[in-house]
Amino acid sequence: MNPPPPLRSPRETLGGYVILPRLIDKIRLHAQGKLPPKYIGNLLKPGTTLDGRFLTFTGLDAEGLRRAILASKTDKEILAWVERHAKSHPEPEKRQWVAEIETYRPNAEWAKWRREVYKDLATRVNPATLNLFDLIDMDEGRIPIK
Repeated sequence: MNPPPPLRSPRETLGGYVILPRLIDKIRLHAQGKLPPKYIGNLLKPGTTLDGRFLTFTGLDAEGLRRAILASKTDKEILAWVERHAKSHPEPEKRQWVAEIETYRPNAEWAKWRREVYKDLATRVNPATLNLFDLIDMDEGRIPIK
């Protein structure tokens, strides 16, 4: 197994937003040509990916966010940009959004996809029973596999 890329956990927060610190890492690594190929296909992809969930929740434009991240030197600068451009969400809404991600489990079709994408992990755990944060953290070695 290759060492995980230097990405923060998807559950880490910035300004109450999960996923955002990880997106910052992914976008910066991609710009440097250092983002592993398995992450590129879902980078800022709309829909049910974590990146897409973040974009939908905040209402941010993917390319605008990419430009803002690459133009900023610090997470604080990026957060200021996000807060100026994103749909406003009070903390309880942010917590509810996180809870929805944490409780989501895939249907049979998506469970099959997870087993194919996370082949090594699927030999030791059932990826369909994990929330996306745990699945990614296990795959990247932040959570030990029991």
